[in-house]
Amino acid sequence: MKISGTRSRISQFCIAALFLCTMTVGTRTSVAADDGRLSAIGGLSAAHMYTSYIAIGAIGDAFGNEVYDTERVQELMKGMVGMLDTLKKQLLLVQENCEDKADQEYIDETIQIYTLLQEEARQLSKYSESTNKADYRAYEKARTTVWPRIEKLLGLDD
Repeated sequence: MKISGTRSRISQFCIAALFLCTMTVGTRTSVAADDGRLSAIGGLSAAHMYTSYIAIGAIGDAFGNEVYDTERVQELMKGMVGMLDTLKKQLLLVQENCEDKADQEYIDETIQIYTLLQEEARQLSKYSESTNKADYRAYEKARTTVWPRIEKLLGLDD
């Protein structure tokens, strides 16, 4: 079964990431509260969630086209899930010291998206092991559930 490919939206993503970075800087009430670190975290998290989605899809495509075997897919998805878990914990630490409500909401949504990306990675890993249609549908559901959330947060849904 061929895994459907991801959409190419690099230019839209770059514009959205730049917008998010400038928007975060523009909403600061205190210059001392943000010396650029929160803006950097916002831009990096935007880029990371987008590229994580692309990476999971590309690995799924590689499996579907018999470029990667089950063992390789599972190894990569295990690494992806672990990396996303670490980033969620780090974002929670940032959020503890974050006073701006918009920044807190952005971090909440980013963590939720990372959780959905973890589910997509787990479902791809499961499908790569079983190759049955039910597991494929579960992977597709996870993939199509997370993308609209990424689009909305990054402003790509316009």
